[in-house]
Amino acid sequence: MYPKAPKADPKANAAKAKSKQLTVAVLGRHMKISCPAGQEEKLEAALKELETRVGNTRYQPGVHGAEDVLLMIALNLCNELLELKNPAV
Repeated sequence: MYPKAPKADPKANAAKAKSKQLTVAVLGRHMKISCPAGQEEKLEAALKELETRVGNTRYQPGVHGAEDVLLMIALNLCNELLELKNPAV
């Protein structure tokens, strides 16, 4: 016997229909991402924040290349998130 095919999830299909494909550029790389309808302003704000962090990190000593820049930003963001979750640590 063959397993039954999973039923289509109407909520997932509705979410796909309500999202937009946008092209963003970070450090010279362009990529397409899906953005829920109505969330474009939040995405733009996130991209501006990332651009600011890239500018602040790009020329620090010991940071060479796009991967290093993004790794440092990711580590700093994780640290900020942990501080928000556990302010006493």
